[in-house]
Amino acid sequence: MAEDIRIDVITNLAEVPGWVDMLRDYISLAVARHEAATGQVVDPKTQIGPTLAQADKYVGPDGRFIVARAPDGHIVGMVMFHRLASGKAEVKRMFIRPEARRSGLARRLMVRLEAEARAMGLSALYLDTTTGFPEAIALYRTMGFEDAQHDTASVQDPAIIEHLVFMEKTLQP
Repeated sequence: MAEDIRIDVITNLAEVPGWVDMLRDYISLAVARHEAATGQVVDPKTQIGPTLAQADKYVGPDGRFIVARAPDGHIVGMVMFHRLASGKAEVKRMFIRPEARRSGLARRLMVRLEAEARAMGLSALYLDTTTGFPEAIALYRTMGFEDAQHDTASVQDPAIIEHLVFMEKTLQP
């Protein structure tokens, strides 16, 4: 199945009907995993709102919205980034639908994301994830990410920041 999946950079959110549903699925999973790992209950609305409110920054000149499409055109994976004031790309909302997991798709999305960020002249990839996603943390480590401090150019929910893992990967030109 993975070889039939197409990776696309989206320049208009209308090109990806269903992306908001996928974002909601991601947030639901992230909130559940976060609670299971930390015991902290988080309102999903506080997590989805900022992404929806700022969606245009992921398809504009300072961001990228990258999706994985099945042969029938529906999206089975996504990741996005935007430029931080620090010159880094802040990676957000990596999600693979259950039927496409364990196929190397997350890695393919991240490879494309890295190429896009490098082409934009960004200095590093920066991300955060909840401790409830150990498989994501492991993937990022295998891709050269290292632990980092919170970049204050990244806006975070102060209620959950102590339970986040911050990671960064320097991009070579």
